[in-house]
Amino acid sequence: MIRSYIPRYRLVDGEGGRSHFVYQIEVCYNGRVHRVEKRYSAFHSLYKELRKYHPTADFPPKRVRNTTTKVLEARRSGLEVWLHSALQIQPMPAQLLTFLHIHNFQPPQIEQEESSSDSSPSHQPILYYSCDPHLLSRRTSSLPNTVTKGVLTAIYDQNFKLPF
Repeated sequence: MIRSYIPRYRLVDGEGGRSHFVYQIEVCYNGRVHRVEKRYSAFHSLYKELRKYHPTADFPPKRVRNTTTKVLEARRSGLEVWLHSALQIQPMPAQLLTFLHIHNFQPPQIEQEESSSDSSPSHQPILYYSCDPHLLSRRTSSLPNTVTKGVLTAIYDQNFKLPF
């Protein structure tokens, strides 16, 4: 599963004194997060490419009348909503993966329900203790357990005493 967020944007000075805004995209995939910066025009190009084959959410307007914080924040929010809708497309378009700099994408495996009743369970066995092993080791230790006492005191009250 791929998740993405556009938490911020920033002004970049360009050539010839022309500045533009870039949007920072945080992409979460396989337990890792990486950041990609893209201009609005890159988002718009991707939108035009994807809409040829897939329905997507509304795209924020290309022209902005001013660059106030309110207008730029609305555009950032609109791009984020659009990107979330694009990530719902199945199968995942290659253009979107390239845009987000995701390599070696493995689509999630759809688990097939097994019809036989003699199959083994798919879950892992549960490991449990009949009593807290840290509290058992406390009985043999001559040093006070400051962390346990502090947590229990904070949870219960100042008059709480350890039972051992």
